[in-house]
Amino acid sequence: MTSNNEKSFLLQRILQKALQITEWFKDQNFKSYLKQDKSPVTLADYASQIYIISKLRKYFPDDSIIAEEKYIDTFDPDAEKLIKKCFKSLNIDLNLDFKDIINYSGVVSDYQWTIDPIDGTLGYQQGLSYAIGIGYMKSSDLLFSAIGVPHYNELGNAFFIAEKGRGAKISYGDKRFNSISVSKKDNLQQARICISLHYNKPWVFDFVKEAGITNSLQIDSMLKFCMIADGSADLYIKPMNMHNSFSWDYLPGTLLVKEAGGKVTDFNTKDVEFVNERCVITSPGIISSNGLLHNNALNLLKQIKIS
Repeated sequence: MTSNNEKSFLLQRILQKALQITEWFKDQNFKSYLKQDKSPVTLADYASQIYIISKLRKYFPDDSIIAEEKYIDTFDPDAEKLIKKCFKSLNIDLNLDFKDIINYSGVVSDYQWTIDPIDGTLGYQQGLSYAIGIGYMKSSDLLFSAIGVPHYNELGNAFFIAEKGRGAKISYGDKRFNSISVSKKDNLQQARICISLHYNKPWVFDFVKEAGITNSLQIDSMLKFCMIADGSADLYIKPMNMHNSFSWDYLPGTLLVKEAGGKVTDFNTKDVEFVNERCVITSPGIISSNGLLHNNALNLLKQIKIS
């Protein structure tokens, strides 16, 4: 049985190596693909997921795994060779069938891991921000999450950990974890808001204008949840597809913000729920905040035409 402290440091080590993998591919002429939903996926996504699944399968063999990427027919031998080259250069000893491990989902269990090997692939392709997220739940009850963010600030790579009922923490590199908490800002006009860079809707900008917010930041990935959790931002509004949103994208950040003292709901004030791979909401978006700004932001959203 792995203790919670052991789990924190284990996930930190896994994320450290996964970030080394994704950063390694930045220096290569890596191949990108289009999935069925027309969203991009890169060799770095696959390599990161292969590594993370291999570790979770080793340490938690009785759990289920829900991962974003699936093996695609266009995954060719040259791509596999490049992944093996990456692993060799990073001293990763992994002699496994890549197709099998990409599609590995573990055993049927109430305990489920979610994996997003690169959240913010478009940003990653452009050399912008991205994150790697791991979540853990039992029958939709959120228990644990871990997020790795490269080059987070002047301190370097950041690792965020949240555990149900025990708060949220951050670590840089191999340093110890320190507790984090959301900001105390209660004036909506003075808030710093995070906005998605590549997946957005015009009504989000209508909200910003109506709120009189002048401090906004457009970035990719669940990094936005991290900024709410550590108080470097105060508000995040995310347009979503009510019928096609996934646990791996939102579970890690949702638990992190809540354990840091903030709130995450849909626009009907309903908690975001996670049922297997699905992120369940009752409105076309979610709002994450420090809690103090939540009601005012929701009231203003009711006055905005959302489509």
